[in-house]
Amino acid sequence: MKKNNIAVILVLGMLFVSIFSFTSFAIGSNQEDFLKFLIRKTYPELGLEGENKGLMRSALALFRRNNDTEITQTNDNGFVSIEVVDEENVETLSHDIEAVVSDDSKNTQQPAQTINAVVPPKIDIVKGKPQILIYHTHGTESYETSDDDPKRVGRYHSLNEKYNVMAVGSKLKKLLEERGYTVIHSKEYHDYPSFNGSYARSIKPASQILKENDTIKVVFDVHRDAISGVDESNRQAFKKQNTVKINGEDVAKFMIVVGGNTPNRKQVENFANYITMVANQKYPGIARPVRVNNTAKYNQYLSNNYALLEVGTFLNTIDEALRTTEYLAEIIDEVIKSTNR
Repeated sequence: MKKNNIAVILVLGMLFVSIFSFTSFAIGSNQEDFLKFLIRKTYPELGLEGENKGLMRSALALFRRNNDTEITQTNDNGFVSIEVVDEENVETLSHDIEAVVSDDSKNTQQPAQTINAVVPPKIDIVKGKPQILIYHTHGTESYETSDDDPKRVGRYHSLNEKYNVMAVGSKLKKLLEERGYTVIHSKEYHDYPSFNGSYARSIKPASQILKENDTIKVVFDVHRDAISGVDESNRQAFKKQNTVKINGEDVAKFMIVVGGNTPNRKQVENFANYITMVANQKYPGIARPVRVNNTAKYNQYLSNNYALLEVGTFLNTIDEALRTTEYLAEIIDEVIKSTNR
């Protein structure tokens, strides 16, 4: 009996020491380190560095999800910080957004071939009626401030329309209307106050606009891209890769992203490839290769003539992105007209 009591006392003593040590560690560490400690103790396989970093990020995201999914204001210019934990919201791996993507999902994004692009089926344009819809699933995505005074503020998300993709959409609408098109530009935010579920929110007003305007045949969801692995040592090199000189001016390159899981992938991918081909024929280098994410749909089943446009990256200034629209309007006009020849 005494031996049993001694054993119980020893067990309780060891348990007390363990709890005390664990609590002391938690108090003495910041929240991030504490979460990592919890995850490594619970899932030792995630402790491997390198190939399992994506899994560690995903696990951390699960712990932080309830607290960190809200957008928070960071300064007077309206720049905001966003945590991304929804894979449908990630077109390309970003550096300015803390994207939670496993290593396997990275491999689903592959450049599509442009050599097989053909003229899309005829796009019927009804004069005097809306023909094009521009909207923004991630309306807060923003750029550096200007060519004259470029500033990196916040994490490149802003409610200030002077610096975000809303300005790009507005300029593109104006330029297309100058070419005779009637354009609806929806300026509703879908990634504020929460980034997660942006696509689920943006499809509702987009669908309603299309329902009320059945003459709309072309849809553009305008974003700006982000790049992983950027630091001060390679920042200018990355920017140079994503900028092209046209008529002596720096112009942000654009890219079209295709959701490989959309039921009309064949039509959407051909539309993307055709735009890219026409763009680079007219202005070599302005369009990056089409990118396909095989796990996503990006609401592209709304129209066969749907393009998720990434205009520039977070390394570009708003001026460079706005210049892109001058050439994009011409390219879009050429694409639509070529389907009617």
